[in-house]
Amino acid sequence: MNHFRTAAALALSLACVAGTASMAAPAEAVETAAGARPLPYAPEDTRPVQPGDILTVTLRAGEVANGLAIRSEAFLAEGTLRMNAPRLTATVAVKCDASPGTYPVELGTGGSLFTNVRVEKADAAALRECRTRLKDLPPTPKEEHWDKGTPWPQNAWDVRQVPAGGRIVASDSTAADGAVTLNSPAFTGKPVLRGGKNVLTATATIACDTEPGLYAVYQDDRNDPRPEARRTVWARYRVVPGTGDCGSVGHTLAADSSPAPVASWALGGTVLAAGIGALLLVGRRSRTQ
Repeated sequence: MNHFRTAAALALSLACVAGTASMAAPAEAVETAAGARPLPYAPEDTRPVQPGDILTVTLRAGEVANGLAIRSEAFLAEGTLRMNAPRLTATVAVKCDASPGTYPVELGTGGSLFTNVRVEKADAAALRECRTRLKDLPPTPKEEHWDKGTPWPQNAWDVRQVPAGGRIVASDSTAADGAVTLNSPAFTGKPVLRGGKNVLTATATIACDTEPGLYAVYQDDRNDPRPEARRTVWARYRVVPGTGDCGSVGHTLAADSSPAPVASWALGGTVLAAGIGALLLVGRRSRTQ
């Protein structure tokens, strides 16, 4: 029953996508990665592709859920829709050994038809070029960038920026009051999540001598003694160089993907409902990789 409801919700969301496809087309052309071709939502169409082609799926945030997979037997690997506000994007590559023919492209766990691709026959030279291109293909970035003012983190890869010497406010709607300590190499201390009415907050200060880079946050929950829980990354943030007097944080900006002396964070640890039909979204100075 749950699978049926999820599939139905995804189908309804994709119907909404179809209704706005013409409006989204110019954005798709702008947002595609360098060297990539757009792959729009068109379940009744078949798009010709060549082995080695890089394809980018771009949808407006809210049309479907963040984190959905885009897959096809023609692809080297499945792609994942990630937030790059105000759009969700995923990049896939047509594998070199894909046999000529037509392949469906599916979105989400229910396998809803997104579009179709037709792999054209490639000669030996084109296949050599394909192997070279895909061998040197960099991994798809996992970092996500959400709209200004949205709760943080929507997931562990919702990366916000904060300057050295800045303060960050983290919120969690799932932890028990006073039970969870936040740990990160760039924090000057170990803030404890406290509060009530289903919202707990903790304020941390980034050390002034923190090197720019990506850092992880871990939760130490006294109600969850499992070692693996303490090793699981709860959130990530990116430290950028501080401005002016590092010891003086003068003003507050809402959380976004830009440097800010104070970044406001709110947990998206609760299940997010995104898209019509309410899809379930499912060292001190050392850097994290």
